Amino acid sequence: MLKLNWDILKNRTPGSTEDFFHYDQEQLVAYLAVYRFGPNIEVCGMTHPDYRRQGLFTSLWQQAADSGVFSGAHRVLLNVPRASASGQNWIHTLRTSLNSVEYTMKLDEHGSLLDPVMHEIASLRLFQEEDAPLWARLDADAFDIPESSTMNALSSPHGPLSKIMHVIEHQGLAAGKIEVSREDKQSWIYGFAIDPALRGHGLGRSALRQVAAEEKRLGQEVWLNVVADNNRALHLYESCGFVHQDIQDYYEYQGIPLRSAAQV
Repeated sequence: MLKLNWDILKNRTPGSTEDFFHYDQEQLVAYLAVYRFGPNIEVCGMTHPDYRRQGLFTSLWQQAADSGVFSGAHRVLLNVPRASASGQNWIHTLRTSLNSVEYTMKLDEHGSLLDPVMHEIASLRLFQEEDAPLWARLDADAFDIPESSTMNALSSPHGPLSKIMHVIEHQGLAAGKIEVSREDKQSWIYGFAIDPALRGHGLGRSALRQVAAEEKRLGQEVWLNVVADNNRALHLYESCGFVHQDIQDYYEYQGIPLRSAAQV
């Protein structure tokens, strides 16, 4: 399963040069996307099976590097599905090291998360402009994203328009945040974070249950990604009935792109 970040693609700034394409006549046969997350850049892409081992993706990678799109990035991470033999072969033609591993998980329809409860300890409300500092603080704590990057993204006219952004509250106080992106019949949970001082009291589970129940009511499947070494979050999701579906490997790029890289 290739992670395409549809919510970002749908809201690209007009004229941006973060996507690279190769066409055979009018058919798209290879594609490379660049995504900025704070100081880091993530790269993913694909080549049509009939056009592999022709150097097309290597060429797109070189075009991206030559365009300067990676300049100023703290890290450049290449996202490769563990199950993609061609992707795993290609990544080892570059100077990279494994940076992190991410699990893709789907909520089982019979998971305990959807069991009814008498009273929810958390409540949800929609994001408001004055919540931006809260968003920035939680992103910095949970995801190591500089507060300035989050504030800039929230103020952009081409910001996260496709996401439903919830503030998690407890007894009238902001306690965390959770975002949902709906894609066809799939709803993806992003940016889920609880204030460190309020963790361990069930607020995250309560908020997650309410979001999942609403998405299920709309006929949606509920999906999320979690970093493999985030034991607290992984335990929460597994105990709620989320089931592993796929593994994404993130490789950190450590060199200048070489035109002599193996043809893929």
